[in-house]
Amino acid sequence: MTGRRKLSLLVAGIILVLLVLMRMDKPASDSFVGLCVYSSDGFSVLTNGSESIGVYAELKLGGVYNVTGSVFNTSSGLRIRPKRVRPSPPPFPTLDIRGFYWPSRGYYLLIPGSGKRIRLALPLNASKGNMVNVKGLFYHGRFYPMASSKMKPPKQPEDGMPWQAEGVILYSGRRTVLWNGSAEITLYLPYGLRLKPGTEVKALGIFRRYSMPSLLVDSPDDLTIVRSAPKAQVEKAKIGEIAEGTCTVVNVGKSSLRLNCTALRLIGFKARRGDTVHFEALMRKASMLCLNCTIRESREELPNGMCNFSPGKLARISGTVTWVKVYGNGFGLANVTYGDCWVLLKLRKSFGVSLRTNETVTAYGIFTAYRGMPALEIESGEDVCSGNC
Repeated sequence: MTGRRKLSLLVAGIILVLLVLMRMDKPASDSFVGLCVYSSDGFSVLTNGSESIGVYAELKLGGVYNVTGSVFNTSSGLRIRPKRVRPSPPPFPTLDIRGFYWPSRGYYLLIPGSGKRIRLALPLNASKGNMVNVKGLFYHGRFYPMASSKMKPPKQPEDGMPWQAEGVILYSGRRTVLWNGSAEITLYLPYGLRLKPGTEVKALGIFRRYSMPSLLVDSPDDLTIVRSAPKAQVEKAKIGEIAEGTCTVVNVGKSSLRLNCTALRLIGFKARRGDTVHFEALMRKASMLCLNCTIRESREELPNGMCNFSPGKLARISGTVTWVKVYGNGFGLANVTYGDCWVLLKLRKSFGVSLRTNETVTAYGIFTAYRGMPALEIESGEDVCSGNC
């Protein structure tokens, strides 16, 4: 064999090897079906879950395409100059993930049972908090959805997962509490947001099992005002309803009033013992919160009860002091008369009240007995007025 023939055979062999290598550097055919995971400025990236290819065309993110064209290799990976691009169903295997859709500072799937958060590359056609099943592929740490369907939500909340509560706001301010008809739920609201007590709302948030059930609400958009709480007469009103009534104040505390028509104290309104109050108040477990309260009749309009003694009855007495006795411990008694009627007025030292004989006095209190004699028990020095009242 001559040297020239050997050289020709060597060159032909090298060319054959290069052709084989070039054939190995590109897919078996000049077409590729994949999910679009990047698209910008006339360039896109498709993946089928196991390999990716760059396409010199601007495609829609999340779409699946069958691209036919010239495939070649580059230092950055496979590329294709498309001759034909058409949508296609995915011939490659996909993943199905079930979770709660949670678009909050990004798009996420919250996975029940595990507490995992999967970041989505694209938003879903679903409402925040919906339970969905999403079909797609992972690419560079994010899940690219191809299709999604809504699923039936669970019946009970799970810690760390979305939940929607509906009910009446019982407390607002430093602590916001919702009554859902059977239990109290604490709402942690966005900074500066307040809800008016007595308002029925729907609240969507992340459920947490703290000392009491709680919802972490991250956006004002996750709150819906439904209506005002329903109204009922005070004797029939339940927790979360607005109680209506007209009652008399029988006791005044530091921040509440005790009325003669209910065991619950009324807070958020000021009145005096003996005043008649008309109220619309939110029923809570241990109190009623005044929403709209007025004094219907002031205690000065009560009739003089000197001659109508009845133990336990709230009364106004008005008459003349006939004698005063003060004991060594500071406790005092004043005999108040009106015509043929008389009542002993009990005066504690702490009241700081000093009465004199022949002085006209008006007092508001509860009829009681002192050593078998009719008496009036007052609550404070403000319940006694001497002179021109």
